[in-house]
Amino acid sequence: MLSRCTDEELQDVYFHVDILQYPERYRAILDELSRRGLQPVAGIEPHVSLTDIPERVFAVPVLRTYPAIAAITASAILMVYTALVTFLFCLPIYLLAVPFKVLNQQSAFFYLLCFPFAPLSAMGFGRRAGGRGWYSVAVVLGVALGVAMFLYTGALHTVVQALFRSGAGGGFSLPLAY
Repeated sequence: MLSRCTDEELQDVYFHVDILQYPERYRAILDELSRRGLQPVAGIEPHVSLTDIPERVFAVPVLRTYPAIAAITASAILMVYTALVTFLFCLPIYLLAVPFKVLNQQSAFFYLLCFPFAPLSAMGFGRRAGGRGWYSVAVVLGVALGVAMFLYTGALHTVVQALFRSGAGGGFSLPLAY
């Protein structure tokens, strides 16, 4: 009987059978699913699409005929993407250190310890966005550009100055008893 069911009907039966009351029917449904090479799918699964920037650029009909221009365009988009990701990952350090002035020696040390995670994470994002092979050069340049944009804000200089300032320096400090 199960062999006459469509795949959707079989999965529907799988999700509506009471396992405790009808264990033999459940086992028969599992056997039929495995015989057909199916995995039970719960309703509507979210569609996850990985964005491969070079692939999308080469899919544009105008750029398909000019592969050199498509490669340059893909590299530029990857570079801008990773630069923005790097800067956004560094942005909390800037916000805490400069405008909010949550800055003393301990927090400056913490900011400096957290800083390397921004470029490393941005490189991972760039790699997942298609920055493999020769495009990894664009990813590295984008990370360097993002770090340069962060350095231009002056936040890293402020953090380093706070690290070497004496304990009597200003700034907001959370009251901790130690």
